[in-house]
Amino acid sequence: MGLRHYRGMAERIRLPRDLTLAPFLYAEARERGIGRSRLRGADLTAPYRGVRMPATGDSGIRSVTSLTEAYAARMPRGQVFSHVTAAMLHGFPLPYHLQSDLRLHVTVPAGSRAPQMEGVIGHELAVGRMDVELLDALPVTTPLQTWIDLGTILKLGQLVEVADFLCAGKTPRYTPSELVTTAASLIGRRGCRTLRQAAALARARVDSPKETQTRLLLIEAKFPEPVTNFEVVVAAPFTLHPDLAWPEFRAGVDYEGDAHRERKRFRSDITRRELFEDAGWRVVRITDDDLKDSGRGLIRRVRSVLMARGWRG
Repeated sequence: MGLRHYRGMAERIRLPRDLTLAPFLYAEARERGIGRSRLRGADLTAPYRGVRMPATGDSGIRSVTSLTEAYAARMPRGQVFSHVTAAMLHGFPLPYHLQSDLRLHVTVPAGSRAPQMEGVIGHELAVGRMDVELLDALPVTTPLQTWIDLGTILKLGQLVEVADFLCAGKTPRYTPSELVTTAASLIGRRGCRTLRQAAALARARVDSPKETQTRLLLIEAKFPEPVTNFEVVVAAPFTLHPDLAWPEFRAGVDYEGDAHRERKRFRSDITRRELFEDAGWRVVRITDDDLKDSGRGLIRRVRSVLMARGWRG
């Protein structure tokens, strides 16, 4: 075997630069003269029928962003990413089993043929009910429409977590009352009852899903509903905001994730607690461990604090 022939086997034919940067259609590559054997090269992967994309290792394609970009290369007009896929693109808090399932959810107008291929779950929805926007040039159901679509997938508490996410921040895109109005209009749709319940439990200014979980546990335990991110003047003009608060009892709850173990945050938390106490407040600090076992430990601690401060539940 000559050296020239050996090198020809060892070195791949170089692809045009644009085909090394993003997903592309197999048919278009063939039209540009690229052979079938080259398109089966180990440096390429076929995430969906008729699509090729650069292979950068398993992690290179195992993300919802790269997979939606790959499918978009062959996506017919009128199809949109929806349900769990749209939720992940919007950054919704989702259970781990849904985050790790990277099958794409794609919705088409009712009467059209939903996609049927490995790695894709097809849905149909009446055109009048489809609320779509572009997200990084991808057609995606809006956050509100996505929450509605999740009504048949998520449990009540999980739907409330997403609802709180939609209403979070200083200038949220949606308000709890808007979710209530929307859910009330979904008469006869699958999941509408759970969505109505979730909307009624949604609150503004919630910073994390763990805060939502904590609030729901406390409500289920028959405590007065706590106020989310209530403003406490600790040393005028300085204010602090406990995650959950009962202002009438000067009591609250702060959820602390692993980020609170960082050195600077840890020291700040000590000062924060002292300031609350100086202002006459008692704030229960909890972690993820306190939410386990149906929150029994959390409920016991909160009951003790509230009763010591005059609650007679």
